[in-house]
Amino acid sequence: MIQGRSKWAVAGRVHSSYTDSDAWTLHRAISLTTNKSSDSKFDSGSNNNVEMATNYPHEDAEKLGYEKSEETYKVWEQYWKTAIEHKTENILNATQDAEGKTNGASKNGDMNVGKSGKSNGVDENSKADRRWIFAMRHGERVDLTYGSWVPFCFDENGVYTRKDLNMPLTLAQREGGAESYAKDAPLTRVGQMQGYLVGEGLRAAGVSLRHVYASPSLRCVETAHNLLQGFRSDPSLKVRIEPGLFEYKMWHAAKGMGPFMTPMELHKAGYNVDLNYKPYAEMDVHAPETIEEFYKRNELVIQSAVKDTEAEGGNIIFVGHATTLDLMVTALKRLQQGKAQYPEYQLTKFLNRVPYCALAAMRDRPLELVSPPCPPSINSSSGRFDWKMLMDIANE
Repeated sequence: MIQGRSKWAVAGRVHSSYTDSDAWTLHRAISLTTNKSSDSKFDSGSNNNVEMATNYPHEDAEKLGYEKSEETYKVWEQYWKTAIEHKTENILNATQDAEGKTNGASKNGDMNVGKSGKSNGVDENSKADRRWIFAMRHGERVDLTYGSWVPFCFDENGVYTRKDLNMPLTLAQREGGAESYAKDAPLTRVGQMQGYLVGEGLRAAGVSLRHVYASPSLRCVETAHNLLQGFRSDPSLKVRIEPGLFEYKMWHAAKGMGPFMTPMELHKAGYNVDLNYKPYAEMDVHAPETIEEFYKRNELVIQSAVKDTEAEGGNIIFVGHATTLDLMVTALKRLQQGKAQYPEYQLTKFLNRVPYCALAAMRDRPLELVSPPCPPSINSSSGRFDWKMLMDIANE
């Protein structure tokens, strides 16, 4: 059940992305004006599409790493299809039509893609005053990197020992111990660095942050924490733990959901979280939910956070899952349009192509999707090296 502002409530845990097809490419401004919504607030008496100039240095490297990325996405596409089909009955009904064809983003409303790099309808002098609103996926996670890792890294007394250099040096004490870590995995060391690099990139681009919200998944909290480390933020800027940003619960219904770390546990573990923050939504980890209910709790958080911080000002970032990028764009588009009713939310077809620490960016007044101000980050995969293969050479 979703409630308004509420006290902290632990939530379940879910995998991050799903579906297949076109890339989520944020390489130019996209007006959120639709051809079908003349009654929306995007249509302010003008037929001009609002665009934002995108002349960041990284914009001319659109094809950098393209082929390698495509190879990676094919692997992830197969992974998510297998994972979801095996773990949740009839999950594909949420993303397919009656003929079994994958539903695309047009189900959530068409968007017009800007074809020029010039701003059309936006006062150039006002751009500096327009807020940035970001959505970011978490970094590389231990469980999807190593598979079943807890039996190898925890002894019978629940003591953790890392068995690979890419694993965390230490793990904090938490309720449920190893079992909770099995259901709510941390970041790898590479994942921590990925978050740090995005923070560093935003700082280098001259972008400030004032409001940071994170899904309660440990991987998301750690990503937000490392983002602020790379950003070199003042300690007064704290991560607000928001259960409403969590993923679709039913993706993990077969495995069950363990408790997340509480804000106090995270604080004691060294994460700079806001202990006074009261979340917009709480989740019952034991109750099932539909795709629409999943969307609504995320929508509540995103729209409320944007509205409630408008008077104070300052840029916002939501650190969550692969779905968070799509959810932010959809939620803010609907906020701006202000219609009474919308079609039921459906997962879009590009979610399996949202890599770790992918960053989506929007600007307000008017709301529009734009190129992120910092470059993306591409990583290669690395398998485990077996030194024993050299024994044949050594023994010759």
